[in-house]
Amino acid sequence: MKKIQTFMLNHPYISIAFILPFTLIIVVGIFSILLNLVLPLIIALWLAGWVYTRIVDRPVKNYYQQPLWFVRY
Repeated sequence: MKKIQTFMLNHPYISIAFILPFTLIIVVGIFSILLNLVLPLIIALWLAGWVYTRIVDRPVKNYYQQPLWFVRY
């Protein structure tokens, strides 16, 4: 481990170039999950709430004042 640390201290650009692909894979994976799962889910929930308020003829003003209107608290 000591040899790796001294090599990394002596050659920072080579060390970063070696670490970069692994970190890039992690970041691309996280963004893939966010953009393919989380963002569409949030938009679908928003759209479902908007359509619901239009169908039952509730005022949109209440929907924005209480964004979690479907939770009874």
